[in-house]
Amino acid sequence: MKKILLLSLAMVALSMAAQETKPFTIRYIDENKLYQQYVVAQQYMQLQSKLKSDFQQAEQKKRAQIESFYNQVQNKYKNNQYKTQKALEADQKKLETMQDNAQKEMEAMQKQMEQQLNEEQTKLANEIDLFLADFAVRNDYDAVLRKEAAMFINPKWDVTDEVAEGLNARYNAAHAPEGIAVPQVDGQ
Repeated sequence: MKKILLLSLAMVALSMAAQETKPFTIRYIDENKLYQQYVVAQQYMQLQSKLKSDFQQAEQKKRAQIESFYNQVQNKYKNNQYKTQKALEADQKKLETMQDNAQKEMEAMQKQMEQQLNEEQTKLANEIDLFLADFAVRNDYDAVLRKEAAMFINPKWDVTDEVAEGLNARYNAAHAPEGIAVPQVDGQ
């Protein structure tokens, strides 16, 4: 029984060795470089900057409103303009409410911003992943890796420029005005 098993394994090994196999082909992309070159990634980065700027401006505006009211309360207190303790307490309560509302609004705005950025980043990553899968099949690559996931990859296997060119061509074709022909790029 052992001899039959060994003989079968030897025959399988010989059969596999006799088959001609193509070499395993691997390429890689530099994701940082791709994000600099791909128009949709650039739009994502611009959106990220705009949302961050909008958030900071809203935060500064809220802070300025609260500080302004706080200064009004302080001035009224210093100048003995509060006729009753109740009036002072009402303004202090209003200040606390302003602070609480501002904090809640900023938390909601930040959550909405993060959700929007996550959705856009997911769309971007999916577009790139789908393109890479198609790109690998069309070019008969066994794998396309991200440079960031490896310790070292020979730079001659970098296909980032080709991928960025193909992604941009696909984007331009999808967003071209009617009647304008968009040149096609190899690997697209």
